[in-house]
Amino acid sequence: MKIAVVQQETLPGKVEANRQKALHHAREALSLKADIVLFHEELTVGYVDNLRDLAEPVDGPTTRAFQGLLEGSDARILYGLTERDEQGWYIGAPVVTAHGVDANYRKTHLWWKADGVRHEPTHYTAGDRLVTFDLLGHRCGIMICYDGDFPEVTRSYAELGCSVLFWLNNRGSRGHEEVVNLARRNSIIIASACCNGANERGASCRGGSNITDADGSLLAEIWDEEGVIIAHVDPTRVPSLREQNPWFTGRRQDLYV
Repeated sequence: MKIAVVQQETLPGKVEANRQKALHHAREALSLKADIVLFHEELTVGYVDNLRDLAEPVDGPTTRAFQGLLEGSDARILYGLTERDEQGWYIGAPVVTAHGVDANYRKTHLWWKADGVRHEPTHYTAGDRLVTFDLLGHRCGIMICYDGDFPEVTRSYAELGCSVLFWLNNRGSRGHEEVVNLARRNSIIIASACCNGANERGASCRGGSNITDADGSLLAEIWDEEGVIIAHVDPTRVPSLREQNPWFTGRRQDLYV
């Protein structure tokens, strides 16, 4: 499996400019024969006061633009969507194929320790389930930013049989040092995408987007610039790694609430 992770600056509220830049990066990643291209959380909108006005349905213009780019390809694009439907607004992550949306995850843990547009419960409804999808015969999972700060989420995806986990972020950074223990303790490949550049408050986001193997080793990482990183991974190694992993097979689940 060949994974590409895009690190991109989101210009807050500049949906079309962000979309066009993302299409450019996606073309580059697909030209490198990536099987899946991962973008960060809230890719086209970011965090702005009128985020609800800028939100799109899961099959909206950004998804359709990616779908057109994938025509004739078996690859997938997974990106951070400011999503709306008839019931409300969500921080979404659709998996796009040439034929449409294969899966869509909605952020389950909304960041609450902030004011204004970063107080997510004010603006969004939390998702109510974990979501998996298959890629090249391997089960994959999705989580978004704060979700991954709860180790139970990664463990749950491992328990669901996922060998690869895609982590979308929109924060100052999410480098390898924050990924390595989750990957190693669960014997799971993790691709983490984070924004870079200036956020809506002018604070610098360094990125640190990375691809980390199931043994915790770093395969690729990018800091302080936009760009595409890519790595070959082998999900077939995961079951044997998990079997020999003392942090996975030594648990006493009968003791846990």
